[in-house]
Amino acid sequence: MNRKTPDSWIDMTRRRAFAPSHITGFFVPVIRERALESGSLGAGICLNDGVVAEVVRDAASIDETRVTLSGEPFHSPPLSDALLELTSEPLQVDLHLDVPLGAGFGASGAAILAALHAANDALGLNLSHNEITLRAHRAEVAWRTGLGDVIAQATGGVVLRIREGVPPHGRVLQIPAESLPVSWAFFQEISTAAVLEDADAQKRISLAGRSCLKRLIERPSLENFMIESRRFTCEVNLASESVIDAIESAEARGVVAAQAMLGDTVFAIGENLFSEYENSGTSLIDERGVRGVP
Repeated sequence: MNRKTPDSWIDMTRRRAFAPSHITGFFVPVIRERALESGSLGAGICLNDGVVAEVVRDAASIDETRVTLSGEPFHSPPLSDALLELTSEPLQVDLHLDVPLGAGFGASGAAILAALHAANDALGLNLSHNEITLRAHRAEVAWRTGLGDVIAQATGGVVLRIREGVPPHGRVLQIPAESLPVSWAFFQEISTAAVLEDADAQKRISLAGRSCLKRLIERPSLENFMIESRRFTCEVNLASESVIDAIESAEARGVVAAQAMLGDTVFAIGENLFSEYENSGTSLIDERGVRGVP
C-alpha cells in the first residue's frame, strides 16, 4: 500500500545524468580484499552512446525504490545495492540505454554511475565525483559485472588504466583523441562474471594484458590502442567466429579491428564499418565522462 501524504507535503525532485558506454580493448584483472584497490589495468574508449538515468524523488507515491529500463521493470543487483547504500528513501529510477546489454559496452557500470549521480543531485547529498565513482565501482566489483568500466566512464575519452581501482588508489591517463567515430557490431550476449571466474582464461588475459599495457604506455596513441587491442584479441582467444570474421573483413579494407572485452562485439575507428551486420552502429568518442543532463 502506498503511503498517503497531503499534496502540500510532497517533495518531488527529478534529476537526470548521462554516463558514456565504454569499450575495453585489453585488460588485466586485479582482485583484492578491498574494492577500492580492486579493478583492472588496461585501456578502453568511451562513447557518446551510453546510459541516461532519470531519478525521481517522490516519497508520497512509492514505498520502495523501483528501477525500469525503457519503461519496463529492470532487475540489477549491483545497481540496487548501490542505491540502497546511498539512501533508504524510495526512488523511481528510469534507465534509457543506447547500447546493448552484455555486449562489452560497460552498460552495467554506466547505469550505476549515471543513477548515482542523478540520485545524488535529487537528494541534495553533495557527494563528490570521486565518492560517487567509488560507490559505483564497489558495486561492480562485488557482483563481478565489471572491473575497469566505472573509472573510465567517470573520466571520458580514451582511458589508460595504469593502476587498478579508483582514486585515491586507482590512476588513469587520457590518451589524446578527437571526437572520432567508432563503429561496432554486436552478435550475442556474454557473461562477464563467467569469464572472470575461469582460471585458465584469467591467466591468458593477465599475460597478454600486461604486455599490451607496457607497449601502449611506451607509445600512447589511438592508433596504438587499436593495434594492442587487436593483439590482445588474438592472444586471449575469446573471440567468436562472428567477431573473427568481422575483424578480418575490416582488415581486408585496411582497418584495424578488435573484440570489445568482454563481449561478442567487434569495434574499430571509423564510420559505418560494420553496417552489413544486423546489430551494428557508430558512436563518437565521448571526451567528458559522466555528467548531469537537462
